[in-house]
Amino acid sequence: MQKIKSASMPLSFRRIMTTREIIEKILAENPEVSEQQILEKLKAEKSRTGGLLTDETLLRLIAARYGVEVQQNGIKNCGNLSTSRLFPGLKDVTVAGRLIAVFSVRTFEGEKSGKFATLMLVDNDGILRVVLWNEKADWVERGELKVGQAVRFLHGYTRVDRYNKVELHLGSRSQIEIERQGKNFDYPTIHKFATKIGSLSKASGVVHLCGMVKQVLGSATFTRIDSSEGTVMRFLLKDDSGEVIAVAWNEKATELEKTIKTEAHLQLINAKVKENQNGIIEVHLDSSTYVDLQAVGG
Repeated sequence: MQKIKSASMPLSFRRIMTTREIIEKILAENPEVSEQQILEKLKAEKSRTGGLLTDETLLRLIAARYGVEVQQNGIKNCGNLSTSRLFPGLKDVTVAGRLIAVFSVRTFEGEKSGKFATLMLVDNDGILRVVLWNEKADWVERGELKVGQAVRFLHGYTRVDRYNKVELHLGSRSQIEIERQGKNFDYPTIHKFATKIGSLSKASGVVHLCGMVKQVLGSATFTRIDSSEGTVMRFLLKDDSGEVIAVAWNEKATELEKTIKTEAHLQLINAKVKENQNGIIEVHLDSSTYVDLQAVGG
C-alpha cells in the first residue's frame, strides 16, 4: 500500500458541530418543539436503523425534517490516507484496502427518505467501517461489491460512530473503484487483526474472530416483553488458543440456521463479547455482525 507523507495532506479547519449544538439549533428554529420530542425521535430512529448510525448522523436527518440546515464538518483533506491516519471531520478523503464485510442495504423514511449500506475495509494499519449513502448503496444492491475485493473509496468524509471510532461516509460526490483482479495488492485479510479466543475477557468489547465450528448447539424461540417472538442460536467456536460459545440473535440466528455446520471455518466481524449469568464469556452476534463462512485463511 502506498505510503503517504504528511506534507502531501494539506488540511483546512473549521470547528465541528456537536450533537448538543444540533439539538439547540433545531430548538432555536422550531420553538414549538421540545427537547424531549427530539430525543424521542432520535431514540425511534436509532431503533429503526438498528443502531448502525451515529447520533450526529441521525440528528442531521431529524434537523432536515424540521427544515434546519446543519453545516457539514469543515476539515478538508486533499491526499490519500491509511486507516490509522483518519480522524473525525475530514473531507475529500481517499482510502484503499480489502473488503472484509458487506452488509445488506437498509432504508429510512421521512421528508428525505433514502437508503444506506455499510462495509468493513481492512488495510495494513487497521479496520474501517464505511457507510454508502443512497445511490452509492446501489453498488451493494447490484452485487458489485464483494468480500475479498481490493477497492478504493474516493472523496469521502469522516464521522465518529457510536463506539467513538472513526468511520468513512460516501455521498453523491464520492467515487468507488474496484481494483483490477490479478494485480498484486499488499492488503491483509482479517486474520491480521483477529482476536484469539483464549484472550477474550468481559472487557474485550467488539472483536473480530477466526475459527472453526466445533459443535452446533441448536436454536430456540423466545417471547419478548412486547409479546413479539425472537430467535436465538448457539454454537461452539474454536481456534488454536481455546473455544467460546457464540450466541446469534434473531435475523442472524435465522441466517445461520440455514448455513452453519460442524467443522465449518468462519470469520466473525463485529462480534460482541459478553459475560453470561454464570460468569462465562460468550460472543454475541446480531444484525451488526458479519459472518463469512468457509473463508480462506490469510
